[in-house]
This record gives sequence, structure tokens and C-alpha cells, in this order.
Amino acid sequence: MSEVAISTGTVGCVPLPACSDEARRERLRLSGRLNGIDYVEVGDSGKSLCIHLFGGVPAELGIANVRISGGDRITGLHAVSVKPEQEPELHDDVCLRVELDREGDHSPYCLCLVDASSGIDPSTWVAYPGFDPRYACATLYFRLDCAKESDCAALPPCVQPAAAQPEINYLAKDYASFRQLFLDRMALDVPAWQERHVPDIGIALIEALAYTADHLSYYQDAVATEAYLETARRRISVRRHARLVDYRMHEGCNARALVSLSLAAGEVTLPLDQLLLLTPPAGQGDAKAGMIDSVKLAAARVQGAQIFQPMALDGATSITVVAAQSAIRLHTWGNALCCLPRGSTQAVLVDAPPTNTKASVDRTRALKLKAGDLLIFEEVLGPATGSPADANPEHRHAVRLAGVQETVDPLDGTLLLQVSWDACDALPFDLCLSIRMAAPDCRWIGDVSLARGNVLLVDHGDHLSGQCKCDVICQPPADVDSDYPGLSKALAAMTDACQRCQALAEDCWLVPGTTQYGCCRCDGAVQDVLCPPGDTEHVLPGTPLTWAEPLPAQPGAPICKLLARDVRAALPQLRVYGGTLQDVLVNGIPAESLRWQARPDLLESGPDDRHFVVEIDDDGLAHLRFGDGVLGRQPQAGNFFRALPRIGNGPAGNVGRDSIIWLALASGTLSGVDIQPRNPLPASGGSAAESLAEVKLYAPGAFRANPLRAIVADDYAMFAARTPGVQDTACTMDWTGSWYEADVVVDPLGREDLPMAMAQSIDADLEHYRRMGHDVAVHAACYVPLLITMSVCVAPTFLTAHVKAALQDRFSAGLRRDGMPGFFHPDRLQLGMPIDESALIAEAQAVTGVVHVEVTRLMRADNGTSDRPPGGVLLLGKREIAQVDNDPDHPDHGGIQFTMGGGR
Repeated sequence: MSEVAISTGTVGCVPLPACSDEARRERLRLSGRLNGIDYVEVGDSGKSLCIHLFGGVPAELGIANVRISGGDRITGLHAVSVKPEQEPELHDDVCLRVELDREGDHSPYCLCLVDASSGIDPSTWVAYPGFDPRYACATLYFRLDCAKESDCAALPPCVQPAAAQPEINYLAKDYASFRQLFLDRMALDVPAWQERHVPDIGIALIEALAYTADHLSYYQDAVATEAYLETARRRISVRRHARLVDYRMHEGCNARALVSLSLAAGEVTLPLDQLLLLTPPAGQGDAKAGMIDSVKLAAARVQGAQIFQPMALDGATSITVVAAQSAIRLHTWGNALCCLPRGSTQAVLVDAPPTNTKASVDRTRALKLKAGDLLIFEEVLGPATGSPADANPEHRHAVRLAGVQETVDPLDGTLLLQVSWDACDALPFDLCLSIRMAAPDCRWIGDVSLARGNVLLVDHGDHLSGQCKCDVICQPPADVDSDYPGLSKALAAMTDACQRCQALAEDCWLVPGTTQYGCCRCDGAVQDVLCPPGDTEHVLPGTPLTWAEPLPAQPGAPICKLLARDVRAALPQLRVYGGTLQDVLVNGIPAESLRWQARPDLLESGPDDRHFVVEIDDDGLAHLRFGDGVLGRQPQAGNFFRALPRIGNGPAGNVGRDSIIWLALASGTLSGVDIQPRNPLPASGGSAAESLAEVKLYAPGAFRANPLRAIVADDYAMFAARTPGVQDTACTMDWTGSWYEADVVVDPLGREDLPMAMAQSIDADLEHYRRMGHDVAVHAACYVPLLITMSVCVAPTFLTAHVKAALQDRFSAGLRRDGMPGFFHPDRLQLGMPIDESALIAEAQAVTGVVHVEVTRLMRADNGTSDRPPGGVLLLGKREIAQVDNDPDHPDHGGIQFTMGGGR
């Protein structure tokens, strides 16, 4: 039987299948029937190869039997010599030494021992006779860089494919979509589970997971939303974003009012910190004015009564209510048909009626007014009818006395008090004092207006007494120090801590945290023990928290400044004390050194400053945020805090006149005294918190609202206009030959001349804003006298003289008879304002009895060239103001003449 040649197929370095455990290699070595390549060594030169075989080296192997394929940049390698190497001292076995024409690159090559008849194409290579086809080839690397940092072992040929990622619906964002997503997934993973009843444990778990996912999804969206000012929806987030651009979001402001206390007889002294002024709750329109007890006070608080508390002026702690100051007559010196004219800053009050004795000067005075007291002038009778019901409620005005002088009427011995007040509180209307009734009554009636003393400045808000939560202090857990470091030791030193805490009528809390020890814990070393707080934020109970700006620091500040409000300067009204339990949990008020002060922010607070910030959330709750140890002091774990907030804020405190009619004491009672409070003037100043829309609108441009330097002429004019008492300003940049000079023109309010003190003050203030290289000069406005002639036709039924007098009153440079400024009043004419003929005609036509008006002359008195300007408009320069005083003693100050016709 003849032998049949068996084809073994082509060979290569990637035989199939790929196996991790090469058991065939050992079988070949033991059988000795087939030969093959065991491994290949690369010499130092890179061109010499030593091929180790399972068996001996065939003698017939030559260059034609060695084939090399592969390579990236260097390809086409071939052998130049092949010979067996018999050197046992260099190798453990005999190898086949192959010299190549050049060295290969870093990519893998495939070295094969093939039959010489094999073609050039590697896909046609056949194993050398007697060689196993799976080991006729070997992978060859000329450069091995893996051994330096990583393992050179080959990766397993069979890698388990990665599990398929579950198909996730990324549009699922709410509870319903998450629940459906989980049910769909369970249908794939557990297809046999088809239960859909609500009590099923699987459904319950899915719904719990859906709820959690819904919550996390909302939180994820909220974080991205609150990261930008335009999209933020939470009030605290918007407040912090606005602060980054130097814009302070305000939380509103409480209202202020003036309350007059009326006493029937005698006098009584009341402590200011115990007084409460109330408006009756809604629905009690028939409430009687007077004092109420603690039971009625508690009921009024529950029913929503607006509560006001006195404000201490210049450190006052009490007020003495004098019966004689409940209604004070104004002295008319025996004259009739009197009034206190508009703009008055002083008055004479009747202290005691006249007597027939010569020792009237030595009589006891009833009034005890002094400088700094508040006074309210009030019209109590109608000037036309003499009836109290016809009194004008708008004719009520409050002043703060700047001077009080005792005097006597030498004619009849009446004891008097001459009082004066600041020009800022000048009377804004004519206050009628005495009248005469119309015929046929013709009675003389005095005391049409009175002055009210015993006046308190009050503001909206009430200190609500709370209840301290004392669970941890009264029943501390066994491991209380783990959450509140040092509390067990503090409680051991204070045996009555629980009783003190339960008696504390304030909000209180303990700061949680842990104890951390430093690295120095060896014997004899001083340990570093830290008590970092876990969470220092606290939410105050009750809404809305009162916000109020402090009173002016100026002693004796007038009413106009006491009632002027700046909502952005308002601070939260609460007292916060914090420190160790022994120092804070005391009877009464802790030491002032333990008090924490509220600030708009902590950017300027040092690491030892006891400061905190109050942030109001969307529900009106107040969050206290303390420092971190760098910007503001950080509370320590285990510290005890107590806070007494004040509740009441916003427009709710803007109650009407005569609505604050109840008086109560915060604690204790006052018997035998009937005091009736009343607010003759409405409360004012209460404003709502700034809305989020307003903050988003104004905050981006807030940094432009406070310029720091004057660059152009308008900047100098703007800074000069900030000076009190300045009505208008203008500025031009004039070249002096070497530099520019900012010539600032000032028009003062209520006068034509510029006081030297005001000019110096403006010049000194502009020095802070002056641009380098600019000079500043402050000048008074240039008044241009005008000559005006008007031809007026009067109706036949009117007296010409009366109409002319009315026209002169209309076109005066002072106040008209009705108290309004005249047409040429300095406060009506501003810098550069032109004079229009049509405005003159309209003003004259407003006079009753005028039928027709023509302007025959309108020109400058200094260098006028024509009687009438072109277009009917007389233009003035930027620094000029028209002047028509119509004063016969000063014809150079301009004048106006009326040519009258018609009438009778």
C-alpha cells in the first residue's frame, strides 16, 4: 500500500482557533514525531535571530525556507544566511542562527519555516516538511518596550464580550415616567413577574425607587437652575447672585408712626421698653380708645392686631405723660383772625391762663416741654363752620423742638412757651388759629388748631415670646458628647440648666458637631482639640421678621429725618447671643460681649467678628448664616444660642390716622391711670420686600449706579447735584492753555445767590472724583434779566385793577397768595431753560377775567437786539437762568409790564 501525501494547509502566526492553554506544545515535545518553532531570540544587533526548535535542526534548512512577513514602516525583510549553531555554553539547546538584511520596527512580524516551493504570498506558505503547521511560524518583536513598565504577556485570546447596556429613557424626569421605566426593565430582567397590584412588595419597591429618582431629578434640575441669576427661582439664590455684582436685595421695611398720649389729669412716667401701641383687630370698628390688659393683649395678637413699639430717641428710656400737654393752645397775643403761616419754624404756646395777680411770673408752669420733644399741630375745628367734623385731617404736622424758651405776655401775665424747630420741619400749610363765623352768627371762635404733646415715635413690630426646646438639655442621651461636644460636662456644672431652659421665652438651639483631635497625642504633649460644627444654619420661627434702619446718629434730628426711610439700609431686628452654655443660659440678658450682630454680608467680617447674615426664603422664614472662621467667626460645636426676633414688617404697618388707639404693657399692669393713645398722622414707610423680578432687572446694571470718577463734564455736574440744597447743576470743560478746567455752575434751591460755604463744600467734594489733569472751579449761575411786556384784554364784567393784581401775583418771583411758587420763582427756572411765549400766554390765560393775551416784548435786558425772539422762544445759555424779579428798586433784575385793555 503506497503512502498518500496529507495536506496540512497554509501556515501563519494567527492560527485558528485561538487558545489560551497551549497543551499541544508539550505533546509535540514529548512525542518527537513533529518539529516546530519553540521561541525566537533577537540578538543585540537586531539583525541576528536564534530560532529554537522542539527537535533538532534539519540539515537541509536554507535561506529559501526562512520567510518573514509583516512590519509597518520596515517591510520585506529576508534572510541573508542560515546555519545551525552548536554552542551549548551560550544556549541550553541548539538553535538555528538566521542573519537578516536589516532590523525591523516596533510592529509585530511573522517568521515562518516553510517549504521552499511555497510562493511569495504569505497566504500560500506551507509548513516545512516534518514541521507541525501550528508551530511552523512564530510572532517576532525586534523591540520590546513593555517590560519596562508593563507585563509583556499576551492578552487572553478569548475575551468575554461586555454586557449589553440597558436601554435607558433619558427623558424620564418625573415620578410617572420613572415608574414606567422600572416596570419596563423588570419585564426584561424578570419576565415571569407580572404582578401589578399596589400592595405587592415589588410594586412598592418600584414606587419607592421612582419617588427617590423623581426627587433626585428635581434636585439635579434645581442645581442647574439656581446657578444663574436669570434662571434662579429661590429667593436666597437670587440674593447671593445679586450680591456678587454689588447689589443688595432688600427685604422691605417696617412702618413708623407718631402717637400722642392723652391723660385726663396729673402726670405719669412710663418705661419705653414696656409700652405696646396697638390697632384693634379687623372687625372691631367700635373699639374704645384706652389701655388694655394682658388678656385682651393676647387675644389681639392672635386676631392679627398691628403692634407698634416706641423708638428711643437720643437714648431716652422713659416718657413722662403730662395732662396739660394733651391739648396745648397757641397764643395769638389777643388778636383775631390769626393763622400760623406756611413755612413757620416757631410758635408761642400757652403755658397757663392769665390771672389778676401781680405774681403771675412765679406761678407753676404746667407744660414740661424741652428741646428734643415731639409736637403735633392739628386743626380741630373747621375754619368755615367751626365744627370739629369739618376739620381738615390734612392740616396736621409734626415737628421736633429745637429750642424752648419760657416767657410771659406782659399785657395780661399769660405764661408762655416760645418753641422753635428745624427749617426741615417747616409748616407746609397755613394753620388757622382763630376765625369769625359768617353772618348772622358772627361769633369769634378761637383755638381752631391745637398742639399735641406727649408724642412718641413708634415703629411696627412686636417681640413675640417663644419657647426654648430643651429636650437635649433636660434629657440628654447617653452619647450626647458625640453630637454636642462638652455638653455633659457643662450640664454637670449647671444643675438647674433644665429649669433655666424651660423658663427661657426665646428661640434657642445647640450647635451640633464632632470633636477632632490633632496629631500630637503622645504622653506629655498638648493635644490640639477642635470642635468643628456640623451645621450652623438656623431657621427662626415666626414671619415676617421686622426690618428697620437705625435712627440718625445726629442728636436732636428733626422729624423730616426721623421719618425719611432708606429701605436698603434696613437691618433685621433681633437679638442673638451665643457662646458656651454656662455663659448664655443665664437669667436675664447675657453679657454684651456674647452678642452677635446682623450684617448685610460677611465680606468685610474678620475671623473673630461675631457677625451673621439673615436670609429670607420664599416662605418668609428667616435663615441665620454664620461665618466660616475666615469671613466672620464660626460657632463651635456644643455652643448654645438664644434669639429674640421681632415680628411685623412691610405695608401692613401703614395704618391710617386715628387707628392706633390701644395701649398695653408688655409685662405688669398700670392701675388708676387712663391714657388714651392716638396717631393724628398715618403711619408711613412700610414697604414690601423686593421681588425677584425687580432684582433680576436692576442687579445687572447696579455697578453703574455708583460712579467713582468724573470723566466728562456731565459727571462733574452729576456729583455736584448730590449736595443738599442744590436744585440744578451744569458743567463745561474749558481749555486754559495748558489743561482743562471743569467749570461747575450751581443753582441753589430757594435762592438766587450761591453761598460761599456751599461753593466750598461742593469744591471739596468734587476733589474726590476729579480726574487727573483736570482743575475744578465752582461758580454761581448767571442770571439774565428779561424785559417782558404783555397786552391783556379784560372781560367787561371784571375790574381791570383786580385782574392786573392777579397777573402780577401769577408772574411774581416769590410765592403767590395761594402759597404756590410764582412763574418766575427761582425754583421753577433752571439752568438753560428757555422762555416760551406760549407758556407766558397760557399762564396769563389761567387768570379769571382774561379774555385775550399777546406778548409784545420778550427780550434780554443786557444785550437784546429785537423785541421778540424768532419762533417765539427765547433761548438761554447752559449757564444762564432767566430772571424777572419785577422789583422797582432793582430794575436791573428784570421786569414784566401789563398793558391792560377792556374791563371796567
